[in-house]
Amino acid sequence: MKEVILLTGPPLNGRDEYIERALKSADEESYAYYHVFEYLKEVGKSRGVKITRKNVLDFAISHPDLMNDIRDKAFEEIRRDIDKSDKKFHLVSTPSLFRWGSGSVLGFTLSNLKLLKPDRVIIMLDDILSVRRRIINDPEWFERFGNDKDNIKLTTLVMWREDAINHVKTLVHELKKEGIEVRYILQFGIRHPYQTFLDLIFHQKDKPPVYLSYPMTGHEEEYYHRVRGFYEKLAKYFTVLDPGALDDWWIVAEYDSQVEKNPEIRKIRIKNIFDGEEVEELEREDIEQATDILRRQLVERDFNLVDVSKAIAVYHYAEGISAGVISEMAEAYRTLAAIYLYYPFKRRPSPFMEFYGMQNPSRRTMFKDEDEMINAMVEEKEYWAKA
Repeated sequence: MKEVILLTGPPLNGRDEYIERALKSADEESYAYYHVFEYLKEVGKSRGVKITRKNVLDFAISHPDLMNDIRDKAFEEIRRDIDKSDKKFHLVSTPSLFRWGSGSVLGFTLSNLKLLKPDRVIIMLDDILSVRRRIINDPEWFERFGNDKDNIKLTTLVMWREDAINHVKTLVHELKKEGIEVRYILQFGIRHPYQTFLDLIFHQKDKPPVYLSYPMTGHEEEYYHRVRGFYEKLAKYFTVLDPGALDDWWIVAEYDSQVEKNPEIRKIRIKNIFDGEEVEELEREDIEQATDILRRQLVERDFNLVDVSKAIAVYHYAEGISAGVISEMAEAYRTLAAIYLYYPFKRRPSPFMEFYGMQNPSRRTMFKDEDEMINAMVEEKEYWAKA
C-alpha cells in the first residue's frame, strides 16, 4: 500500500538539505522523493517562464495567477508520478507558506492537498539562530536583508514559523472535513540524527515513536553530557523524539541570565551551544518581542511530539522537579501514552510525578536504573494502549 508523506515547513529551515543527506542512507528502502521546486521549474519552462531560486518569490508575488497555475500543474505531475510508481513511500517536499514584503507565497493550497492525499505531514524545523545564520551565509538572501545582520530580526523568523505551521494546521483541518484523514502532523527538529528521520519515515511499526522528556531549564550544558548517551541507547529500539533537537530554549535561557545580571544590558551575547565558540550579539528588544511567541511555540511543539508518541521516557537526571516534565507527563497521560520514569534518587518525587511515572502497562513502577527502564519498554511495547 502506498503512503504519501508531505515534508514541509518554513523557508530557510534546511529542509531539503537535511532530507537529501538522510536519504543517502536509505538506499534499500522503497521510496520516491519529489522536490516540488524541481517540478515548478519544469512546468514553468513549458510555459516559457524561467523560474530560479532567486526570482521565484518576486515572480510569485508579482504574477500570482500564473504562479498558481504553475504550482497546480506541478502537483498534478507529482500525483501522476506517484500513481505510476511501484514504490511504497512517497516523500513530497515543499515550503508551507512564506510572507515577503507586502505579499505571501503559498507552497500548496487545499486543492493541492486534496489531490496529494497525504497520510502524514511532517513540518521540518530548525532553531531560530540557525535560520538566521543560514540567511547571513547565503549571498542571495543576505542581499534581500540589505547585507546587514541587524535587519534579520528574530521576530520575523518566529513569525515565518508561525505562519507556516498555522497554514498546515488550517488545511489539514479542512481536509478532514472533506473526508481525508491525515494520521498526524509532526513538528520535527532537524537536529535529530538522520537515522531518527529514517526510522520516523520507514520504520514506525518496528520502532514506535517515543518522546524523551527531561529537565532542560537550568540544565542547558548538562544536557549534552547526560541526555545524549541515554538518547543513543533508547534509539536502538525506538524512534526517539527529542525536544532538544531545537535549541530555541537556549536563547530564552541566555536572555534571562544576562538580564538578571545586568538589567540595563542592550545587547545579548549568545554562544552557539553546538560548537561552543561562535558568538552572536542580538538586540535585547528584538529578543523580548520574539520571546513570548517563541516560548509558546516551544510548549506547543513539545506537546505535539508527545501527542504523536506511543510512550514517553522521562529521564529525570536532576533531583529538582521540572514543571515542564510534569506537564509533558500529564499530556502523555491525557493522550493514553505509556509513561516510564527514570528517577534515581532516594528522596521520593512529588505525588503527581509519582502517579504519572507509574502509568506503564505491567510494572507500575519508577526506575532507578536506566537500562532496566529501557528493557521494560522493549518488553512492554506490544501492550501500550495508544493505537
